[in-house]
Amino acid sequence: MINRYRDYLEFIDNKLKKMFESQSVYIKCKKGCSLCCKEGEFPMSELEFVYMMLAYMKLSNSLRETVDKQIRALLESNADRLYSCPFLINDECSIYQGRPIICRTFGLIYYNKKERFKVPFCVDLGLNYSDVYNKDTKKIDSAKLIDNTQVSAFNIERSVLRSKKIERSFELFFGEDKTMADWLEEEFK
Repeated sequence: MINRYRDYLEFIDNKLKKMFESQSVYIKCKKGCSLCCKEGEFPMSELEFVYMMLAYMKLSNSLRETVDKQIRALLESNADRLYSCPFLINDECSIYQGRPIICRTFGLIYYNKKERFKVPFCVDLGLNYSDVYNKDTKKIDSAKLIDNTQVSAFNIERSVLRSKKIERSFELFFGEDKTMADWLEEEFK
């Protein structure tokens, strides 16, 4: 199952790479910018959690000790909403290759069931898409497009990327969904 999940991630990552490249003039994500990791619920499936924990197990002992301290602090805080990812060390993801789908897709504008499109929260911080997004109208200002590069909203909602069709195609079963804190609580009791 893990090898099939790796194949799936390679497939998804190739598609996401093209999406990020097509929007590169509007994307401000760079190494060291970890705002998206500092406040979230980080929902993930059981399969994503297992894969993430495999990456965790490959960490050096000292890095794993640091992560363990952060996990304990998170669990002791009884966080039930937004929290910092315990795998974030010095503003870098310690399990980058094993990160969940929500982390892989963050930063792009995407379709949302409730709204026409959903912008990442970092637009309000002057980052992704902030050059062209009008906060008052909640629309893209076409007069501000850079090099006539259109802003695209992608169909990358988790329910789409982990659909039954995807499961069948890759012979996967994503399993139950929980937040990272809920999965970690089960694992580290």
